[in-house]
Amino acid sequence: MTDIFAPRGLNKREGEPRIDGWVGGRADTWQGHYLDAAASRADANASEMMSNRDHAALIAQQLRETDAAIVREERAFDAGLSLHPLTPAIGMEVHGIDMADPTDAQAKVIWDLVLEHKVVFFRDQGHITQEQHMAFAKRFADIGLAYGRQQSLAANPTVDEHPEILKLYSDEARPFAAANWHSDVTWSNRPPLGSILLSRKSPEVGGDTMFADSYAHWHVLSPVLREFLEGRFATHGRAGRDEVEHPICRTHPETGRKALYINPTFTNAILGMEPADSARLLAQLYAKMYSTPEHCCRFRWQEGSVAMWDNRSCQHYAVADFWPHDRFMERVTLLDRNENNEVPFWIDVQGERHYGRILTSEEEISTPIGGSTRTIME
Repeated sequence: MTDIFAPRGLNKREGEPRIDGWVGGRADTWQGHYLDAAASRADANASEMMSNRDHAALIAQQLRETDAAIVREERAFDAGLSLHPLTPAIGMEVHGIDMADPTDAQAKVIWDLVLEHKVVFFRDQGHITQEQHMAFAKRFADIGLAYGRQQSLAANPTVDEHPEILKLYSDEARPFAAANWHSDVTWSNRPPLGSILLSRKSPEVGGDTMFADSYAHWHVLSPVLREFLEGRFATHGRAGRDEVEHPICRTHPETGRKALYINPTFTNAILGMEPADSARLLAQLYAKMYSTPEHCCRFRWQEGSVAMWDNRSCQHYAVADFWPHDRFMERVTLLDRNENNEVPFWIDVQGERHYGRILTSEEEISTPIGGSTRTIME
């Protein structure tokens, strides 16, 4: 039987196993490693691209046309926008938008860019009010409280203080950054669709945020490992509790693409596996996911910069290298207007949706862990 834990082409001595568990970055010397990112973008097979030059040429032409079309996107140009991709697959900086007064055409282009590039960025939006921040978000989705729909987890206790605004404030006395890879709130049975994060104050150096492509994370797994994981579920929770189950392979409700939906911050275990085997496999998956720069982008914040991302197709990591400087961020959380799409699901070959399940009560999921959630500064 094929070992599902064995990655492809590790940098190892012939005939000898590699024992350090490393499966990420350039330690993977399979030649197709250099085509994995391109194969993911084109939904192609890197092995076939390696073995069939004619097929590779077709994929190459497809990607050249796609990349050329990005920078001359006519709808964006007509809407007064200019586009600057951070990487070919993830991250798009958009110029020409005023979040205080976007046009319908601009909103349409921006949402399409979010679906395609997972995260988009704007500059020079420091003039917008909290009300305008929320109004902009409502162009695309419902807006939630700090962590989604749970009232008791609101960022602020009263309506006058805008409970929809999560304040992520950090300074010398109260250092904070979400310095861990995650997709927001996967411990919830209804994780938020996405977020719109605005910098009110950024350090002159440091405090970047990294984003990783969850489509690519799934696509580059070996076929044997994808077959093993597809249809399986993992438990997620806060503080080590099992609060929900979600599919490991998540189907995006709008694009139909498959994403690897696990993260080391909230995922506890893979169901149906012995604890030691589950921990081993998760560790190897994380090593591959977070050590492959081809699937990541990195955004340098300035005062008034904005990131708008899709939690269903990417993960993020706030780099905690800016202490003792101040970093004041405000986040609005996006909720899917279609409640059938809000709960993560996987679609099988027959087109049937398979949802996870809640493992505790709604009341417990809505209860803060570790103190107040009024303003996140810890």
